Amino acid sequence: MKVSLIRTPLLVLCTVLCSVPLPAATLGQELTPVGAQRAGNADGSIPRWSADQLSDEAHLQWMQRITREEPLYIITADNLQRYRQWLAPGLLKMFELHPESFSIPVYPTHRTARQPQWTHDYIRRNLEDARISESGDELLAAWPGIPFPKPQTAQEVIWNHQTRWKGVFISLHLFESTVYPNLLVDSLETIIETYAQLYDRSRQSPQLDSRNIYYFSHILGPARLAGGGLLIHDSLQPIRQPRQSWIYITGERRMRRSPATGYDSPLFNSEGLRVADEIDIFNGPLDRYDWELVGKREMLIPYNNQKMRYNRCDDPQALLPYHISPHAMRFEKHRVWVVEARLKQDKRHIYKRRTFYVDEDTWSIVLVDIYDKNDDLWRFTMRFSAYYEEMPGMFSSLDAYHDLQDGAYFLQCSAGEGTEFFTEPPPDGYFTPASIRKRMKR
Repeated sequence: MKVSLIRTPLLVLCTVLCSVPLPAATLGQELTPVGAQRAGNADGSIPRWSADQLSDEAHLQWMQRITREEPLYIITADNLQRYRQWLAPGLLKMFELHPESFSIPVYPTHRTARQPQWTHDYIRRNLEDARISESGDELLAAWPGIPFPKPQTAQEVIWNHQTRWKGVFISLHLFESTVYPNLLVDSLETIIETYAQLYDRSRQSPQLDSRNIYYFSHILGPARLAGGGLLIHDSLQPIRQPRQSWIYITGERRMRRSPATGYDSPLFNSEGLRVADEIDIFNGPLDRYDWELVGKREMLIPYNNQKMRYNRCDDPQALLPYHISPHAMRFEKHRVWVVEARLKQDKRHIYKRRTFYVDEDTWSIVLVDIYDKNDDLWRFTMRFSAYYEEMPGMFSSLDAYHDLQDGAYFLQCSAGEGTEFFTEPPPDGYFTPASIRKRMKR
């Protein structure tokens, strides 16, 4: 694997801190069943991964103990220099812009991520059978599990994020809030249903149909928007079969085809602070960027934010001008893959460059530095993950999208109740426009 040595101070730092597993490392031994390094780090601040050795009850007790922990230390503007080597540029910018209010509570690291054994069995088969297109823009074959546990390219890492374990069929009860510097909050309540067809265990071949995620968002409030909906059929092979989308119009009580929602299409519910390919931090086609796999590094990232599972993100006590309250956050030191995306010269997108930080234990993107056309840091995204025993696995409890230039931020978070994880696919036809229309008319 080639690791770049130049371009930004971040990448230079990464060549010092990165450790990339050797191609000969064995899945399930030197590596965890999903491809992370099983061993801890040299100073013990990152422990060995051993979540597979715990019963469900023991794991649940572990998570309960975590919620009672106190921070090891708190990073402030005053002691920032001591810790800056572990921080993403977006976090450093938050300290620069808001030194009086922004801080980072750092807790002991717990590698709590795990997922069902059957997905581990399929991941091992993916070592031989998973394939992407020559361009890296399309996923052609994979069994129901992480396609590339030993990635060799940036595209493979990003495909791992897009197809990581999130359950089979999910119903999410969410609140979405746009918070302005004057603390004026604009909130939306939604139910989102998603089905990851890749995790259908009835498949007899690794060869994939183009469809990947079926997604339906139903607005519950406020009253002026309630009843509307958006249906998306996403694609694993977006070049040959692009995404399809429909909207449900409450007044007409019908589904109507809408222009494809992707790339930098604006999303009305975030007041422009999040574009279409930032749903789930990053989703959709990879073809507008040149991708570079920088390597691995140890970083302080949001992790094990169990308390956020039960706190609404429109709670005034959790919100400050420019960012959420540091008291609501939990950061830990973990290893992440670093991926650079640079806009191709002949392509268009409002983001010229993005740096993604991908947690090695879950393959979820956890932080993103986003740059404008002048290569200035413009936006910064954080994913606050938590463990969901019903899944079982790590899932987002809150995603925070910050505009570092304008000061507003957008939050999408768990409502605390009403989220369900199902182990089997939905009924046939559940995500067709006709089925959605029928259900919405009830």
